[in-house]
Amino acid sequence: MALIYPVQADLPEPDDDAEPAFDELAEDLSDQWLVEVDVGEEGDDGCFGPMSARAAWDLAVGVDQRRPEWMVSVVPLYRPGTADEVVELFDEE
Repeated sequence: MALIYPVQADLPEPDDDAEPAFDELAEDLSDQWLVEVDVGEEGDDGCFGPMSARAAWDLAVGVDQRRPEWMVSVVPLYRPGTADEVVELFDEE
């Protein structure tokens, strides 16, 4: 399965069949989400959203079930910010 979704780093690894805690994802990361689909090496990909965490999960699982060879990612959509704010999101201290 090539389904990628965020988990909090300080929590234990979820079970393979466990669904994300949608309320916590919305509260901790974002209330708007995107589904990214990458179908192969030829650059065929797309982003779909914004939508709720639950809707994004349902869409991603549905696409993954139909095309398990595709890379499907569920990602939070953050509010636009400055370049410094974006870099700060990913910098480790």
